[in-house]
Amino acid sequence: MRLPLCFLVVFAPAVFADDFVEWVGANSGVNWSAGQAQAEGAGIGPDNTPPAIASLMACRAAVVDAQRNLLESMQGVRVHGTTLVSNMMIESDTIRTTVEGVLKGGQIVERQPRDDGTCRVVMTAPLSGPLAKTVYNEVFEEPATSSAARTDRLWYALSTFFIPAASAEQDWRPAIDQLSSRISALEALLSAKPITGTKDAKPTGLVLDARGSNFIPSMSPKIRKLRAGVIYPARAHQISRRERGQLVSLFTRDLETARRHPVVGERPIVLKGLRTFGDTRTEIVLGTESSERLQTLVDQGFLDDAGVVIVL
Repeated sequence: MRLPLCFLVVFAPAVFADDFVEWVGANSGVNWSAGQAQAEGAGIGPDNTPPAIASLMACRAAVVDAQRNLLESMQGVRVHGTTLVSNMMIESDTIRTTVEGVLKGGQIVERQPRDDGTCRVVMTAPLSGPLAKTVYNEVFEEPATSSAARTDRLWYALSTFFIPAASAEQDWRPAIDQLSSRISALEALLSAKPITGTKDAKPTGLVLDARGSNFIPSMSPKIRKLRAGVIYPARAHQISRRERGQLVSLFTRDLETARRHPVVGERPIVLKGLRTFGDTRTEIVLGTESSERLQTLVDQGFLDDAGVVIVL
């Protein structure tokens, strides 16, 4: 009696037309719209197997094949630039253990026994959750762990805000007077236009149109100002995404699909990306007006809980 035999057959998993699927192998890939790795497997039972169990043996072989292909998918997930999960698995036992755990928890979404004695299986595994938490622990900046460090940073921020850089003899009282004037103007504005009742009018998410650029998807994309630093994800976003195991963004091919995506809510703001930054192709640059608009919203707490969808 021959042992169960696994073989590869190319099938296309059921995905939505606008989903952005990046194929890693012939039957394994990353669905960046769903935020998951996906793979197929095919198998056939041993010769002379009783019909009653032939289908079971074939599907068991297909599951083993699908798991092997799913590992290929997860290893091909792009983290940032040219860095893949496979690179991180080599360098980190924690990443490798997490990938193995996620793989064992992979979900069978299709199981198709066939009349010819073969079986086809489709499996998926989420990138969010344990994998995102572990990866972001490696790629995101660690928060301060001591109260002394936090106090030092706070004092430095306050000192640079209230006291201009100058010699000890310079009179900094004009700067304080200017600050007081700005606060008074802000209080007058809030009195004339109270913020109550405006919450519902604020954007509920961000859609970034990166079409026309050479932007590529990753687990840690960045949105940059023109000739300046990163707007998103800011430090607070990095911490919250890491703690919740939430992906920084999802990706799709269609702008209208992105607008209707549940992660961006009912009133997403849509901004257009200009070009990518540097050689990574995983960082997108906004124009001056869009940068200022997004930075203002971020400073107001926008995206603390809202989602992001990038159109490719």
